[in-house]
Amino acid sequence: MSEDGFRGFSGREGELSTLAGAFADACSGRPSAVLVSGSAGVGKTRLAEELARHARGRGAIVLSGGAVDIADAPPFWPVLSAVRHAARREPDEETATLLRGRLARLRGADAETAGQPVRLLDLLVGLVVDLAALRPVVLVVEDLQWADRSTRDLVTYLVANLLDEPVLVLATVRTDGPGRTPDVTAALAELHRLPTVTALELQPFRRDVLAGLVDRWAPGRPELEQLVWRRSEGNAFIAEETVRAVLAGDAEGVPATLRGIVLGRVALLSPAAQQVVRALATGVGPLPHRLVAETLDLAPAALHGALREAVAHGIVHVEDAGDRYRLRHGLMTEVVSADLLPGERTDLHRRFALALADALGHTAPGPGLAAQLAHHWYEADEPERALPASTSAAEASEAVHAHAEAHRHWLRAAELVDRVPAGTAGLHRADCLDRAARAAALAGDHDEAVALLGSVLGDPATASGLPAALLTARTGSSLLAAGRTGDALRSYREAADLLPTTGAEAERAQVLAGYSAALLVALDFTAARAVARQALELARAAGADTVEARILAVLGFSSAYLADAEGGAAAINEALEVAERTGEPEAVGEAHLRRAELMTGPLNQLVEGIAFARGGVDRMRELGLARTAGVALLTHVGNALFRLGRWDEAAQAVAEAWALGPTGAAALEVRLARVRLHLGRGELDAATADLEVVDLLARTTAGPRLRIPLLVLFAARDLWRGDPVGALGHVERGLDVADAGADDIWALAPLVWHGTWARADAVAAGHPDASPALVERLRHHRAELSRRAAHTVPGVRAVVEAFTSMCAAETARAERAPDPAAWERLVGLWDRHRQPYPAAYARLRHAEALLTARPRGAGAAGELREAGRVARALGARPLLD
Repeated sequence: MSEDGFRGFSGREGELSTLAGAFADACSGRPSAVLVSGSAGVGKTRLAEELARHARGRGAIVLSGGAVDIADAPPFWPVLSAVRHAARREPDEETATLLRGRLARLRGADAETAGQPVRLLDLLVGLVVDLAALRPVVLVVEDLQWADRSTRDLVTYLVANLLDEPVLVLATVRTDGPGRTPDVTAALAELHRLPTVTALELQPFRRDVLAGLVDRWAPGRPELEQLVWRRSEGNAFIAEETVRAVLAGDAEGVPATLRGIVLGRVALLSPAAQQVVRALATGVGPLPHRLVAETLDLAPAALHGALREAVAHGIVHVEDAGDRYRLRHGLMTEVVSADLLPGERTDLHRRFALALADALGHTAPGPGLAAQLAHHWYEADEPERALPASTSAAEASEAVHAHAEAHRHWLRAAELVDRVPAGTAGLHRADCLDRAARAAALAGDHDEAVALLGSVLGDPATASGLPAALLTARTGSSLLAAGRTGDALRSYREAADLLPTTGAEAERAQVLAGYSAALLVALDFTAARAVARQALELARAAGADTVEARILAVLGFSSAYLADAEGGAAAINEALEVAERTGEPEAVGEAHLRRAELMTGPLNQLVEGIAFARGGVDRMRELGLARTAGVALLTHVGNALFRLGRWDEAAQAVAEAWALGPTGAAALEVRLARVRLHLGRGELDAATADLEVVDLLARTTAGPRLRIPLLVLFAARDLWRGDPVGALGHVERGLDVADAGADDIWALAPLVWHGTWARADAVAAGHPDASPALVERLRHHRAELSRRAAHTVPGVRAVVEAFTSMCAAETARAERAPDPAAWERLVGLWDRHRQPYPAAYARLRHAEALLTARPRGAGAAGELREAGRVARALGARPLLD
């Protein structure tokens, strides 16, 4: 990371604009001042340096000095040091001569008038006025809270008495240091009252701004953002130093410089204040005053004094509510906590646990307090108390759909079971791991869920029979969510073999419901419908409403796709009603997903589908499924907006999905949605990066649902690169996937079109025609698409027929007999489907065909103009080119 990497000012544009405006006013004869305040490390010095750079670049004379925290600092020290520095570096000879001459007079006056600063004040004011007669002047005084009284008087005098001199005074003030003396407070208040003073308080960076800075400082390291935010909470200095440390090889990201600064500041406190700081570093989150008081052996007056001292030194921060304390930065918490002796740490955790338990009494704690209690008992090395606290915290987290937290608590409970006397826990390790796996799956950690279920299956109590069948089926569900479709199908088949042939209707229905969902993802709609029908009878016989909802979602999707749009939609609506009645998150999520996918995909009900999916995202947030089902819904929104030509909105939806941190198949789907936008806009390198990641992760485990779109997009990438032969290779591999078994003609149709498009481009570029075998495969699949589309629902049929017509028109182009009428019909088809991107492409080919038939024809110009207008509106650079 170069020094230049820190020269950006993202997030400070408003402050810079204020400073630039003040400088412009000063240059126009309106002297002014800006008082910049903020905590240590927030960026005051950086802002002052940027103003100095800006002013020097416009010919100003900059005098910049800083006060020091020394009780007996010489009078006017910041300003005198600024004059000395300017005299050495000033390039203009006239200005440098003036500075050197006045500096000599200032030194002489300082010697002659010891103890009489008035004479020096007059000389310094005169120097500023004389310099301003040559060029605009910027006087910067940093850390005004430490400045001697003479310097404060000089600043106040200049601000109050300059009339039309081109002078800007900038002073910075720390707000988190030790308490100011009354005279400093009065001087700052006097400055604030002057009409020419602008107060500018710097706040820490927002998280989104800091994320952008981290990305610029450390490109390709997105995982650093969370660490940097936790440490710095937006403090610029701590953020920069953390990134520097990590890039230098410190995995913890706490360089010795920062550690020393923190511990040095704490060492200045009294013993009682240090005790408070250590307690706050051991606690969890902002701590209420009562809890701090009950944890520490300090009299009320001593505690109040210690807290006030730590706040005055900028180490402890009082929350806005006024009753809670925390250390100012996450870095302080980590450094102070790491510096505790083992006995100190254990004792503090025990004290916190006892205080919390006493405060809670017999009341069931909410998830936050339950988690704190479990944490403190665990760190106090009290396993018999930590175990029930951990299970209580896990159940409290489940109640509010905090699945990631529940997963963590159940894992800790599994560890603690083995540390308590046999039989006293009331539960087994396998039970805790089972609950942890459920929570991990709901939180989107699918690989973790698979691993945990494997551990549970290794327990003798669950290694066979019905328990093994259910666990194996759940493994299949997590494998499916992880994008490992083939492995998921094998797990479901194994689970079905483990089921008893009679009885256990609810459990059998549960296994078959998951199996039908896996078949749906594998694009085997016919088999999915058959298995779902079998499972539905079992679920209804057993009164298993949750399972019934999931089955209805699969049955509705497959039926709507294959033959009965109205009946399928009714089944999905029933699935939604049943799922909401049960309140089971996974069932609600699956019902929303199936309906949104059907509407925004095969049925081509794009506008209605987008509205439904967006409403579903809000519901998923309520259920704690934002990272799983919420991501999938946002991806459907993004893809539908792309087809509608609303690409900026599509990009926002995709970015929102990616920001949720998806994993498994959901992450791959988001990447593919992003690739569509990249390709459309000509960002081929960015598209390639995502394509290669998906290809690597999906090469051996993903089913046709991911492989076919992936290969279509690879082909599109090569076509826009001008490599139709490479595109044909991707299409051929896609046809291999389709021939292995896939009912989804809606997904297959774009693949066949890209094949015929690539063939036509290859011929036009002078390459040999595709092999007869590949030409025949493309012809065969086009005919199959037409045949199968005739027997499906209208929405699927209309879109597939549009693609088969594209194939026919591309084939004519490949055979050097372009058909203007065919392309003209396609323009109308895509316009009716409200999809401007393929419509613009068809207009381009229509114009091309017209020009081939009549080189001087006038009709082509209109089509090219309209295609160009749409391409510009979309930002579709390759098409426009």
